[in-house]
Amino acid sequence: MIQIGKYNFDGPWSLSSTSLIDRAAVYAILCSRSNGKYDVVYVGETGQAGTRLSNHERTTCWSRNCGSLLYVVVFWTPSDQYSTDDRLKIEKELRDQYDPPCNRQ
Repeated sequence: MIQIGKYNFDGPWSLSSTSLIDRAAVYAILCSRSNGKYDVVYVGETGQAGTRLSNHERTTCWSRNCGSLLYVVVFWTPSDQYSTDDRLKIEKELRDQYDPPCNRQ
């Protein structure tokens, strides 16, 4: 588990070797640094995490900003507890806090 903002995310898992299930979530793409810390490269939300991450249009940006040390973390947002608006709010809050480079384009 890792804390991003005020949320506890599951992971991090290597982006290249992880298959996520299709559940609603807010997710972050992280770049691993040599000091054991991570930089937030991208923050997104989806109703189907696995499908969304398997063919995301920003993968080129993620690689350009990090290379092969990409990781994903997930804050699961089950529909009985979170609405789509809740996911969008969390996504915006984290984007505003971290200003990830691949969310700027």
